[in-house]
Amino acid sequence: MFMRLRRTDRLVQADGAVEGTAPSIELVLPLEYTAFCLLHQERYLHYTRERVRDPLMSRQVVRALLGNLATIWPTVISSPRPAAVAWRLLDALISSVLRNGDAGVTGPDPVHQVLPPAQADAVVLRCRMHLSEAQAAELMGVEPPVVATRLRMAQRALPGKLTASAAAAHPPAGRVRR
Repeated sequence: MFMRLRRTDRLVQADGAVEGTAPSIELVLPLEYTAFCLLHQERYLHYTRERVRDPLMSRQVVRALLGNLATIWPTVISSPRPAAVAWRLLDALISSVLRNGDAGVTGPDPVHQVLPPAQADAVVLRCRMHLSEAQAAELMGVEPPVVATRLRMAQRALPGKLTASAAAAHPPAGRVRR
């Protein structure tokens, strides 16, 4: 079952009489959706702040993302990679905010100005947010080697502080730094 509405506008007294109250409806969301939101919401918010650079607008974007996911949750959860669906939707919402210049948002962050979007996302998640390759991959809905490849491509395209310092500080999982 997906979402259900529950009426909460009747109170039953001890003697069995029904006393009316102001009508109220409670939305009950699936446990899987709630778990997904709890697992990803903070990282989505951090990532959005990195991109949008406006805390209020970032919260609004993530709120819109989670609301949109709720409306399409059966499709999301039945996809092979629910996190990838959510990531694409988040990117579309952020792009819309940046394109429209909402609330004084000034445009793409420096990383997204110089790198292709997928590489820039990997750099932001790994180098700015200090996520492991596995964590970044989970958030984007891809496999860890995809993140590693995108980071290597970013380092080739833009060698220097932006990618090298964070990559050195956080070597890929399974590799020993000597």
